[in-house]
Amino acid sequence: MFRSILFSLFLCSVMTGFSQIREKPVISFATRIYDFGTIREEVGKVSHDFVFINTGKTPLVIQQVTASCGCTTPSWTKQPIAPGAQGKIAVVYTATGRPGIFTKTITVTNNSEENPVQLTIHGSVTPKPLSQSQAFPVDFGTVRLKSTLIPIGNIRKGTIKSIVVPVLNASNTNITLSFGSLPPHITVTTQPTTLAPGKESLLKISYNSALTDDWAFRNDPINLIVNSDTKGSKKNVLHIAAFISEDFSKLTPIQKRVAPTATLLTKEVKLGKAKTNGTLTGSFAIKNTGNSPLLIRKIFSDCNCISYQLPKAGIASGQTDNIRFVIKAGKLTGLKIENINLLTNSPSTTDLQLPISWETVR
Repeated sequence: MFRSILFSLFLCSVMTGFSQIREKPVISFATRIYDFGTIREEVGKVSHDFVFINTGKTPLVIQQVTASCGCTTPSWTKQPIAPGAQGKIAVVYTATGRPGIFTKTITVTNNSEENPVQLTIHGSVTPKPLSQSQAFPVDFGTVRLKSTLIPIGNIRKGTIKSIVVPVLNASNTNITLSFGSLPPHITVTTQPTTLAPGKESLLKISYNSALTDDWAFRNDPINLIVNSDTKGSKKNVLHIAAFISEDFSKLTPIQKRVAPTATLLTKEVKLGKAKTNGTLTGSFAIKNTGNSPLLIRKIFSDCNCISYQLPKAGIASGQTDNIRFVIKAGKLTGLKIENINLLTNSPSTTDLQLPISWETVR
């Protein structure tokens, strides 16, 4: 009888031990997501503590905490957390240099049943105000601008496009703005014309593509004159860039069927060798496989070393024309590869590209 009682007590003790071994801690967070809301970039660092409680029956150990980004730095309770006790994961987010919306995750490795645990922070960082030189990096002395390049972008022939460009008075006196001789397709007005110190004026630039015979990429330099000082404002040059293309959107199905079609019969031009600063002459063949006269609006390339001779008239249906061009080799030796681009009045083959190559030698 006594042995039986001892054996029962032994089994009870063993079962209790196994139960304790199997039992794990429980990590319980009040929330696993934190919204920082809107943060000003100049604030620098912001932080939040994710507080948790060990709701299990054995000690909880946080083994490692890692963040998804170097901009997020975690720290945590290192000692074991007893049942019923609390600990925290402190998270610091660095907003400096990171304007915009952000979402970051923090992975918590631990000895609980739920391993790992993932926490999330998110928010939005508003960029810090730019300094005068940062906001208007182009320095024309008394006036500053964001850029000397004013992009009109793509504009359909016959249409008008307008953009507004800010200008800052960087002097300590009032200034007036005016412009030198403008091409007929560009008009510029200032609002206001007289600009107080430290204030901005808006240049309203209107581009009327119908008033120029040019096509494709066009760059118009204009002179910004301050206080009517033409000589002193000579270097205040702005470049108005546009790409003028044909508007085929209003063509009827019948007009599209009878339209011209440009077909390059030459697929590539290899010109051989040229001495430094020498010239090479090449040509390529283009055929009109459509049903009405083909017009080549413009031939152009990224390299100003290529000159062209446009056909004097349109290319009739079924006819082929050979277009000559001249390459002026520069001082740099080696293999050169450029593209010749053609803009046509063909709705289906408006833009064509032809690769040409040559080698410049001494």
